[in-house]
Amino acid sequence: MPHGATPSAPSTPAPRSPPVRHLTPAPFLDMPFYAATSLTLAGVEACVDFLEATAPRLREFWLPLPQELCQGKPVDLGPLERYLEPLLALYYEVKTRWRCHETAESLKRREAAAVRLAALVVKARVYGKIDLAEWDGVFQTAKQETPAPALVFGAPRRDAVLCGTYPPNPLEVAADRWSSLPSELKLELARWIVTYIANIVDSVNLDEAYFKTVKAGWGSAYRLFLTLFNTS
Repeated sequence: MPHGATPSAPSTPAPRSPPVRHLTPAPFLDMPFYAATSLTLAGVEACVDFLEATAPRLREFWLPLPQELCQGKPVDLGPLERYLEPLLALYYEVKTRWRCHETAESLKRREAAAVRLAALVVKARVYGKIDLAEWDGVFQTAKQETPAPALVFGAPRRDAVLCGTYPPNPLEVAADRWSSLPSELKLELARWIVTYIANIVDSVNLDEAYFKTVKAGWGSAYRLFLTLFNTS
């Protein structure tokens, strides 16, 4: 496959999977755990349903919201606000000990990385070139360990309760595992990121882009990555 080419879809497209909901209190509540979803509005809303039923039973629960918000300070959430609104409503309306594990600075860094990544995606689409050295620079920041119990976007290394959309999107996989991948898998993941970003540009929201990417074969590709992760 040439550099920058869009991965070919399988002969039978992967079906669109609805968000997974876990609304019944379970034994995992007695130990630290992660609830996970890909960043889509459908996924966040499903996880809010889960947390409404479970979080009040816990001593505390960490949300992917800026710490400044937990401190009562105003925070500009930028383009993510639409997708975090259900979590904001949960934070203000459901009485329990909510904690925040993001920061306003981390959101700014994410936006800056998105700008750099957009330039690399344009280069890949227009010139058919993926320079892994440049891509390494985008994903060089080590992912911080998130305290538990917590809601996280993407796929944490430990077992998680899947409360929303699954699998994680290509960007979330890269943020979590890029540095541990060999070059050939980095190249394959980069191609999927190009596909996902192209779908974002051509879609009305992240949900539509996510499901287009899954339908194009990302679910099958992620299962291959997951097999490698479990044996590493």
